[in-house]
Amino acid sequence: MPESPTDHQELTRSETITALAHYYRAEATRSLAWRERLDRTTNWAVGTTAAFLGFAFSHPEITHSAFLFGLAMIYVLLVVEARRFRFYDAYEYRVRLIHQNFVHSILLGRMDHGPTAPWRKELAQDLLHPRYKIGRRQALGQRIHANYIYLFAILLAGWLLKIKLHPLTAHSWRQYLDQAGIGGLSGWLTLILMVLFFAHLLVLRHYGRKQRGGRDLVYPPDGSEESSPLSEV
Repeated sequence: MPESPTDHQELTRSETITALAHYYRAEATRSLAWRERLDRTTNWAVGTTAAFLGFAFSHPEITHSAFLFGLAMIYVLLVVEARRFRFYDAYEYRVRLIHQNFVHSILLGRMDHGPTAPWRKELAQDLLHPRYKIGRRQALGQRIHANYIYLFAILLAGWLLKIKLHPLTAHSWRQYLDQAGIGGLSGWLTLILMVLFFAHLLVLRHYGRKQRGGRDLVYPPDGSEESSPLSEV
């Protein structure tokens, strides 16, 4: 059966504005929900760090090797938060795309609302084929830069202090290295592992800051209004 001409009737300007306004509100709500999930995970990490430090220094019988468990817990929360950040970044991209091309244009009294407008085509394509705007490593790096570098630094500093104080206060470098040992591992190896762990955090942090996410596709890093963010998607 042939399609009638009304099957592909274009929306009027008012219908387009109404539909986009309702869609914008829904997308902003979803972006805010993922933002709250990010904050909740960060709060868990901060609370876990504080609780673990209190536990680790509560008794001399608790060995410093317990900090391995503390670092593992915070790293798991980091991975969870990085995953949530990828969702947040993808939805925030749509919100900011509408901000820059729809709300901004209306406030200036002009709007490119036609079906061939690049921003509408990009938004429609992203709805048809949703995708992340940031990779796993970039997400890890950005969350490390935002919060987790400080939490890991506090845990590592607490680990070093724990080695010095428990089970006895170390008064020499030799005694400190002896107390830094874990099982059959020497104190030197323990310290080297700490340095390597923190170094890998710095590498991820640098990698995440170098390549950013969807929000930076809408707002180019150079701040130029002449550059086209849609060409970089």
